[in-house]
Amino acid sequence: MRASIIIPAFNSEERLYYNLLSLNNQDCSFNDFEVVIVDNGSADNTASMVRGFIKNARFNIKFQRLNENKGIARGRNTAIKMAEGDILIFHDSDMIAPRDFVTRHLKNHEEKNIVVCGVPWKRIITFYYNELEKKDKDYDGLKYIKNAYNKTEKAPILNKYLIMNGMYEKYVFDLHGNFIDGVKEIIKKYGNNLAHYSIPWRLFITNNASVERENVINVGMFDEQIVGYGFEDYDLGIRLYKSGGKFIFDDKIASAHQEHPSNIRVNEYNENTRYICNKYNNIYFIDVILVCISYLTSINQITLNELVQDIDTMLEDRSFDYILNMFLNLLQFQRKKSFNEDLTSSLFYISNINVIEVFKEINMIEDIFGFKYFARAMVALIKDIFG
Repeated sequence: MRASIIIPAFNSEERLYYNLLSLNNQDCSFNDFEVVIVDNGSADNTASMVRGFIKNARFNIKFQRLNENKGIARGRNTAIKMAEGDILIFHDSDMIAPRDFVTRHLKNHEEKNIVVCGVPWKRIITFYYNELEKKDKDYDGLKYIKNAYNKTEKAPILNKYLIMNGMYEKYVFDLHGNFIDGVKEIIKKYGNNLAHYSIPWRLFITNNASVERENVINVGMFDEQIVGYGFEDYDLGIRLYKSGGKFIFDDKIASAHQEHPSNIRVNEYNENTRYICNKYNNIYFIDVILVCISYLTSINQITLNELVQDIDTMLEDRSFDYILNMFLNLLQFQRKKSFNEDLTSSLFYISNINVIEVFKEINMIEDIFGFKYFARAMVALIKDIFG
């Protein structure tokens, strides 16, 4: 079994260099993996750095430069088509891998049809960027370099030898936030095997994940319509899960993300949310819509998994299709309203809902069939919309 490490890159010369240094220090045979890098039309010296690194790499590197950046999905798909490994390990250009990174990913694939999700919260500051100083309060890791680089735009903080000998790990810190806290709660509750967790694709983050190459190809690879920030990894994870992939979380695979100026654009995130919600506008994918936009509603986030389990059971009985379609339409209406989209096509449907009759049906669904999480979510959503 051999791995192909998939690395898309865009204007990440110095961070990609440290990434490759860490891969040059793996504890496995260097015949066990190849690295496939696709440069998405960088304007810096990413391409020349890679070509120079190839001369001294201990592993095989395949490299292609695209003239135009058409999104990270296009970059990853290009790399996947070049890859020859049985297992694809997704590892973004700004990551640093621990010595056992490849070994642990491959070990998990001794069983077929596994999707491995690594730790997503480790962070490190390897280079100073003046944009990071403005966000000092957000990064605990800045305390050891504060005021050291206040007259330059970019400068190295950790030298390459710390990457090569693994000593960089003492500078790694944990990112905090609602998403990360939520992931930790999921692992605490459901374990690394994610037993009885019905939306494990939420943990499929493509800076530290692996899956069989054949399975990625079979589900259509990354959706290249997703160009800007957000959801291209979720989208692939959804399809892998719905096609029968078994997701696990390995808390020992803890690669570190090198912090850098953010390229997140709210308009791109919102546009990709809209795209995903339209793409999966079907009752069999309500879980997708819920994960993407439930924060726009009063639906209980803590019991989201139980809600999805209720919905999965209801989908087995076609008599629930009507109420599930109503739930889906209400979710989509709430999204459109929150994103200031045109509501013309939805208002007629909403205005014809008899709320009193719907509440009666919801009570029956909870009292007779026991779908209390669905019933409570439906009530919360109706109150959000109708007051």
